[in-house]
Amino acid sequence: MSDVSLKVSGSFLLNESACITRLTLGQEKIPLLIIDNFVRDPDELIAAAEGGGFAADGQNFYPGKRKPAPGHYSRQLSEIFLFHFKAAFGLENAVHARTLASTFAISDTSLQQLRPIQMLPHFDTCDSHQFALVHYLCGEEHGGTSFYRHRSTGFETISESRLAVYGPKLKQQAIASQLHKNPAYINGSNDLFEQIFSVDAAMNRMIIYPSKALHSGNINPDLGLSSEPKQGRLTISSFIVVG
Repeated sequence: MSDVSLKVSGSFLLNESACITRLTLGQEKIPLLIIDNFVRDPDELIAAAEGGGFAADGQNFYPGKRKPAPGHYSRQLSEIFLFHFKAAFGLENAVHARTLASTFAISDTSLQQLRPIQMLPHFDTCDSHQFALVHYLCGEEHGGTSFYRHRSTGFETISESRLAVYGPKLKQQAIASQLHKNPAYINGSNDLFEQIFSVDAAMNRMIIYPSKALHSGNINPDLGLSSEPKQGRLTISSFIVVG
């Protein structure tokens, strides 16, 4: 899909000339949407991210800080998905979509502060009806997002049935690898994971993929990991559940 005219009811922030590309990744044919020029005015969102309010969240392992995105942005994401993108994920019969969370995120955790789990690809949930949306509000130099295959199991997505195998296996491998001795953000294949695809960051680009896919941000510590929205790796991370 490309150069699709996107329309929804009422006042809307979506750019009607957004360019949409649909891909399938890896052996499991994971669906991925890449939407360029996603909103009409990305500068308005960047301005909303300024002024403080970012905080680390001890309930998750994101390597940085977050703060809530504007309410109108969060509310409209589910409408976007339901009216325009559900078919790309084989959900033509879906009748509702709900935004679980939508937050500004800025990656600013230093290498010395990384925990081992933050040095590996991850999945957000085993729920096959949940989707992750990452809206880049930064340039390519800050790094996009990569998708991975766990080498020893061959898994590219993690379901409930796979978790019983994957969880203990990865814990064993992570301990054996002694990741804490050489802290680093993952940015490509290593002994445990094979990178199967990578999307570059680009200002006002959105990507959408199943939350159960193994993935990781391509975070570039050489840029200094700024905590300032206009200088750092600023994104809006959201989750939508469809049914």
